[in-house]
Amino acid sequence: MSVETEAPTRGALPPDVPLGTYRPVDPHRGLGRRLRALAGTREEILDWVPEERPRYTRLGAIIFNTGLLAGVSLLVALSDLSTVPWIFLLPAGALWAYVIISFDGWLISSTHGMLGAGKTRVFVPRLVISLLMGAVIAEPLLLWIFQPAIHKEVLDGRQNELSAYESQYRTCNPEGAPALKTPECANFQLTIKNSPDAAQQELEKASKNRDAAKSEYDVLYAQWDQLEKLARAECSGARGDGLTGVAGDGPECDRNRQVADRFRTDNRLEKRQADLTEANTNIDELTAKLGSARQTAGQQVSDAITAKVTSMREHQGVIGILDEDEALGRLSDRSVLVFAAQWLVRLLLIAIDCMPVLTKLMSGSTAYDVLVARQIEVARRLHEKHVTLRERQDTADNDVWLQRTEYNLRTRIDSIEEADRSARARRESDLDAEIDLLAAKLRNQQ
Repeated sequence: MSVETEAPTRGALPPDVPLGTYRPVDPHRGLGRRLRALAGTREEILDWVPEERPRYTRLGAIIFNTGLLAGVSLLVALSDLSTVPWIFLLPAGALWAYVIISFDGWLISSTHGMLGAGKTRVFVPRLVISLLMGAVIAEPLLLWIFQPAIHKEVLDGRQNELSAYESQYRTCNPEGAPALKTPECANFQLTIKNSPDAAQQELEKASKNRDAAKSEYDVLYAQWDQLEKLARAECSGARGDGLTGVAGDGPECDRNRQVADRFRTDNRLEKRQADLTEANTNIDELTAKLGSARQTAGQQVSDAITAKVTSMREHQGVIGILDEDEALGRLSDRSVLVFAAQWLVRLLLIAIDCMPVLTKLMSGSTAYDVLVARQIEVARRLHEKHVTLRERQDTADNDVWLQRTEYNLRTRIDSIEEADRSARARRESDLDAEIDLLAAKLRNQQ
């Protein structure tokens, strides 16, 4: 933007005055005046130093650009925080830009007329405020610049988180087996309908009872088998210990056979064998039931895990500014190049946001500052003289008022005293007249 220094036309000057030396110059009307207004300059002072107009015009443009940058930054941040179309966020961005322009304008205008060593002391807190504001404004813009890489990092991180989440659930709830009771699985256990645990426990109980019954049956069957073999050997005439060696159905043959039959009857070997057969059939049915329950439970566990993962994916929501900031941190930790680039961009944006204060500080004391300082000093002295004169006038007015009040009071007191004396004289005259009247009455009575 080019801003020309205004000077009056030759026709407006006295004929003996060179063009461009007449002060003050004509006021300027245009965009430059509006930009300088953002910096809080006074045009009637700049009319005396029109050479300073370009400097303060560009300073106003810097303030405007900073506000514009702040508005864009808020739009970027709000776009990340909400799903509202950006066109509806423009009023909020415009309002934030206006706030930043107003604040930066105050930071600059409050330094006009600062001269000497005190100027640095005044600029330090303003520079700190600008740094803080710059850091806030720069962060959304920084995330927007690195947005493609940041979004990829966020999506990859979320996918890894979902995979680990699903893997932990599948580890803690193995297919076809009870859920693990380890401390790591305390928060990852699933409860499903028709759990195979009951069928597993029933099968284990039936198998345990069957095995105990079979063990007992095998012992009894072995004892009966020996008795049965002894009876057959006796009846067949075999020779050996406890055998007569006489073949045929003799007394010993009948006795041994009766002993074997009685043992078989007393211990209910047929019933025990039938119970074992029934127990084996029941175990086969429970085994089939357990297999079906495990197959159903496996599908239920898979569905439950899928529902948990889906819920977590929905809970992650849209990518927000905090997610982007964390992702940028992870990228910076993994890459020195990204770390250096993001800090360079961040510092550049902060420097741009601090440009109004930095520009004013680097400009030093301008001719406009000198005039403003002198104007302020003159105004201060004039105010002191005005106050002093006003004090004297008020003091004189008060003295006159006091004198008048004192005179009026004294006159009123004299009037009151005169009236009192007149009243006293009248009372004395009336008293004398009354005494004379009474004396006359007394004389007439004598």
